[in-house]
Amino acid sequence: MKKITLSLFCLITCASLFAQKEYIDLKGLFTGKYRIENMRNLSWRPETHQYTYIEDNKLMMANAETSETSVFCTLPQIATALGGDIKGFPGYQWIGKDQLYIPGKQSVVTFNGDKLEVEKIPVTNAFDGSVKNRLFVVREDDGNVYVRSGKNNYEPILLCPDTGKGIVFGEAVHRSEWGIEEGQYLSPNGNYIAFYRMDESMVADYPLVNVNTRIATVENCKYPMAGETSHEVTLGIFDVSKSAAAGKTVYHYIKTDKEDGEFLTNVTFSPDEKYIYITHLNREQNHSKLIEYDLLTGKKLRTLIEERDDRYVEPLTRMIFISGDRFIWQSDRDGWNHMYLYSRDGKLIKQITKGNWPVISVIGTDPKDENIFFITNKNILEDKDMPIDRYVYSVNIKSGKLRALAQENGTHTPRFSSDKQYFIDYFNNLFTPNNIDLYSINGKVHRNLFSAKNPYEKYHLENVSIFPIKNKQGDDLYCRLILPPDFDASKKYPCLIYVYGGPHSQMVTNTFMSGGVFLYYLAQKGYIIFTLDNRGTSYRGSAFEKCIHRQLGKLEVEDQMCGVEYLKSLACVDTTRIGIDGWSYGGFMTLSLMTTHPEAFKAATCGGPVIDWKWYEVMYGERYMDTPQENPEGYQNSSIINKIKNLKGDVLVIHGAQDNTVVWQHTQALLNQAIHDGIQLDYFVYPNHPHNVGGLDRVHLWNKLEKYYEEHLR
Repeated sequence: MKKITLSLFCLITCASLFAQKEYIDLKGLFTGKYRIENMRNLSWRPETHQYTYIEDNKLMMANAETSETSVFCTLPQIATALGGDIKGFPGYQWIGKDQLYIPGKQSVVTFNGDKLEVEKIPVTNAFDGSVKNRLFVVREDDGNVYVRSGKNNYEPILLCPDTGKGIVFGEAVHRSEWGIEEGQYLSPNGNYIAFYRMDESMVADYPLVNVNTRIATVENCKYPMAGETSHEVTLGIFDVSKSAAAGKTVYHYIKTDKEDGEFLTNVTFSPDEKYIYITHLNREQNHSKLIEYDLLTGKKLRTLIEERDDRYVEPLTRMIFISGDRFIWQSDRDGWNHMYLYSRDGKLIKQITKGNWPVISVIGTDPKDENIFFITNKNILEDKDMPIDRYVYSVNIKSGKLRALAQENGTHTPRFSSDKQYFIDYFNNLFTPNNIDLYSINGKVHRNLFSAKNPYEKYHLENVSIFPIKNKQGDDLYCRLILPPDFDASKKYPCLIYVYGGPHSQMVTNTFMSGGVFLYYLAQKGYIIFTLDNRGTSYRGSAFEKCIHRQLGKLEVEDQMCGVEYLKSLACVDTTRIGIDGWSYGGFMTLSLMTTHPEAFKAATCGGPVIDWKWYEVMYGERYMDTPQENPEGYQNSSIINKIKNLKGDVLVIHGAQDNTVVWQHTQALLNQAIHDGIQLDYFVYPNHPHNVGGLDRVHLWNKLEKYYEEHLR
């Protein structure tokens, strides 16, 4: 009996140990194995306090006030209306109180009592559009951009005929900086489309080599390097009604002047469609102007707001019009991004929000334009500085009174009802995958609608913490530490620092699987994983963010070394086995650390690294470094070329041969200098990938990184 008991104990112990050694399936990430559960198509029904979602092939409707739930529409009903055999209730979006748009079926369904009426919308491949206005911008099979409107039975009309070699229209310009994500903007009532026209004919061709052809071929892209000639952008106006009536493009250009600033950002129509507004930014990026133009004539009317900064101005958001001929403007002029109230003629009425915290995003106003709803990263009312979190607040425009609407530590993403009386909040944090809660802004309703299971629960990945350390200037630097699931404080572990460190980033956040699944996978493999957000990263105020100007890689490295000193203070860290990994700006940081403090690190991996900022593009590069002609010392000091001779540890450099962000020249030049200096580097190329490695090939990348760490850190 004792033998059986002992054997059973051994079996249980072995099974337990085996379970602990089950690793995350990296391929499974791409097949939905770890998909986080959600409420399907959860949406507010316009003009009501009702929300809908799909459950068991039925469209369910619930009342926010009473929580009463009923079936709004069944699968047989919607299938009959759409006239087809539909196996599952289709995805939808509300476009009116009684109207659903079903993109997959190109149909608008109107609920008229018990009757369902269907209107076909014969448009596919639309990358912008307004179903309400029956207006779509589409890229057709010939590669050109067209407009399809219900005003002419959706017949395609070319968005802009003013084409030619090196001309791009209807696409994002200025390399998608300053919040530019689209190339066209629909007016509020769907009567006009503003579109960018970019002339790149004067920009140097940059060769990308396609090795998939029988004889390798060169495929040029336009790449304006820092200090070199940039492209020229204008803004056109497409007249929807006139174009539909004429059956051809009717358009004109806004008469912008390069002297006002050559970068055209944050395009906004006035609510009455009489005016259009453009934020101009000069090439030096230290002076912006918000300019009002007459929409029909294109004539410049007046400059409403000008902003200057000794380092750089970065206009990222559009003006928001509210009642009373007023608009809301965002600016970091007092050191933090805040909201300001202006009259239509550009006169400052008041600063709406203030304090040592940023407005991260503005959600909108209530119907009476009395309160503004926004996201910030500080528990303002309790005066707790938690920049890793995202909270929901409102502010009264008149009184400036703040109201906290969702303050649980973590990341809140709200969706408001039409009248802003209720909101559905998607919430997650380090240990919560997805909670969906219903709130009323008066605090009377707080109801959980859904809580997702943790798809990684069996892997025991709870050994993660976020905390601040101080740099030499006394700034709080937020860090994330991931320990192995079976962590033993009496042992010493190899440590991998994952770094990005560049502008517009925040790697340390109170979110589920913060930092990405691969880092937790490596922790399973027995590594301590560390990440720190240094000066230059986002949401910490202008002084923290802009101090890196003209000296990239200096203060960031100083702060990262504070993290290294912290790691060395931990008894569980093997200080002889510290490595680094980073991509893009993180690659630049990795090599900067490895060549500035070579004694501190044993090995590193990096991908798509910036090697010398003179080879980077105008918009981003000149914002943070000025031009090579204006700042030769800064470029010289930040260049990895000049420091690669200091390298001591093992480094694997990875690059995509089709990279048009950090062009291949960076690491080719690095290799050339390493050869000259007698420095050995490991190098790997992904021939068909651009700036990053996507799809299932990313598993190949992860496996390569893991193997390198096993060889050089274990």
